[in-house]
Amino acid sequence: MSSRSDQWTRTATRIFRTIWRNPNISRVDLAKKLGLDKSTVTKQVADLLENGLIEEKEEGEASARGGRKPIYLAVNKEYGRFIGIELQLGFFEAVVVDLAGDILETARGEVRITQENFAATVADIVDIMQKRYCSDSLLLGVGVGTAGLVDSKKGRIKYSVPLGIQKTLDFAKAIAGKLKVPAFIENDANCCAWGELAFNRDEELKDFLFALVEYRQDETSLIRYGGIGVGFGVVLGGRVHTGAHGYSGEFRSAFCDGPGELQFSLSREELMCLRGDKNLLHRTVDELARNMAMLINTMDFQHVYIGGDIEALDIDLPAILRHRLEENWMYPSPKDVEIRYSSLGDKAVAFGAAGMVFERLMAERSMPGLAVELKNLDQQIGA
Repeated sequence: MSSRSDQWTRTATRIFRTIWRNPNISRVDLAKKLGLDKSTVTKQVADLLENGLIEEKEEGEASARGGRKPIYLAVNKEYGRFIGIELQLGFFEAVVVDLAGDILETARGEVRITQENFAATVADIVDIMQKRYCSDSLLLGVGVGTAGLVDSKKGRIKYSVPLGIQKTLDFAKAIAGKLKVPAFIENDANCCAWGELAFNRDEELKDFLFALVEYRQDETSLIRYGGIGVGFGVVLGGRVHTGAHGYSGEFRSAFCDGPGELQFSLSREELMCLRGDKNLLHRTVDELARNMAMLINTMDFQHVYIGGDIEALDIDLPAILRHRLEENWMYPSPKDVEIRYSSLGDKAVAFGAAGMVFERLMAERSMPGLAVELKNLDQQIGA
């Protein structure tokens, strides 16, 4: 891509994102907000309208001085869809999300995952969702969230205790040719962070922690890792922080002694009995809260979201965490940290995977309709 077309696409992306965050904004207000010339905004908006990414809404009120009534702009949510998939040991959860970030359809089912059939299973789920809820022409991309060490930039699963993946699985290579649209994979907890961040219209949501806490009662999960899995999605400066090696957010309690696959200091047998033993459940959740308190206070997060089926267990994790946060803070002034359960429930990972696709396409400026063909560039910019 030439420097001129790259600049044009970069500006188009900024304009589209601003319209997305500010529904029913006028061209004049758009130019002021972005510090762009009115002529540039007019040309870019015309291009976005022609490509169908945005649409004009009803006219606003004229100013006190009179003049033309402003025409509002908004994202055309019917332009396309994203499919988000959570793929875990024994089951999948899938959602279809429109360009406005609204969940249109959901599906859940049982699957048997192996290293060999992982990509084929994703392709089958996409096929099911497309046939039921989303035509080929509308699908913009597919996102997959799963447990383990995931290199999202290269599209690889390096290792996964829950899935039994012990050697690198090149998802990007395996899925190539099976789908007609971009497909991305990410750690499940990071997907949850994407879900809170990607489709959020609050530009002030900058630094937060998402704790994904799940308790699987199927026999394989209980035997393999005690049934409870914890992962963190870390957002710093409005971006999901993946770390130097792409493994940010992996959790193992500081109270564990020696190496091992269990995430807590309790024995495998104790972890298997959490649902039926309140004392063991409290010990485990309190250990999690003590680890989280140190991390939250150290990083000075403004928000903490908790997701997964921890809500189904009879315990108040936010209350326990607030208590441990106070104990871990050594200054007299209290910390103002918002702690709440995610509103997405068991759809948090799948929805976040869809959000990740949206953000990846925007960041890479590869959203269909944003780029301009070189042969039309001179005409578009009036060169």
